Amino acid sequence: MFYKKVCLPLAVCAIAACSKSGKDTDKNGDPGDLNSISITIEGNVNRKIESRGQDVNVGLLKFTRTTLEGFGVGSIVFDNNTDAKTAVNTGLMKVELQEKGEQQGTATGSLIAENGNSQMDYSGMAYFLYYDTDPDQKNSKTYLTLTEVKDTAGLLKLSGRFRYNAAYSPSPLSEPCVKEGLANAGRIPMYNPDLCGAQKVKVSGTFTIYLDKVMQQ
Repeated sequence: MFYKKVCLPLAVCAIAACSKSGKDTDKNGDPGDLNSISITIEGNVNRKIESRGQDVNVGLLKFTRTTLEGFGVGSIVFDNNTDAKTAVNTGLMKVELQEKGEQQGTATGSLIAENGNSQMDYSGMAYFLYYDTDPDQKNSKTYLTLTEVKDTAGLLKLSGRFRYNAAYSPSPLSEPCVKEGLANAGRIPMYNPDLCGAQKVKVSGTFTIYLDKVMQQ
């Protein structure tokens, strides 16, 4: 199956990580050309995504010697045979530049699955409303682990893995769905997914990206 790709709007696409407009860039001088990501989607959507180079989307607001702030990774792929689109986004989070185990993000991940005129938007927030039984939304957030933090000349190599849950919420909600939720006010999760027509997915992945250290603050 052949895929083509555009840039995912991860708030700020910095360090040459998103597809460019204008002149082509010398591949040897662009750290974004070295990036790679592998994503597995399971549940109501089942798909495997492998992207490399400029097809890997990196969002980054601030890069210091100890942390990445507003950091996120993802990819968008198009299936030329069916015009289906799949967009994956971990959401933006603060990441400590340490191989210290799993780090919990405050943001939630998302998935957009589009096929023709049909589009289903999945989010961690919707997962909290329909499936998460934890009042602190622990099952609805993105979790990221850095497995390698390594200086390579003028670049910082980061390898890691991530995971998150997301759910699709029909809009508008049906009257029976809303009434049942009101009748069970205070319940966690708030809504009955079967009655409301919600769907869920589990997203996991691994990545390797290279950041230009000239941007460190």
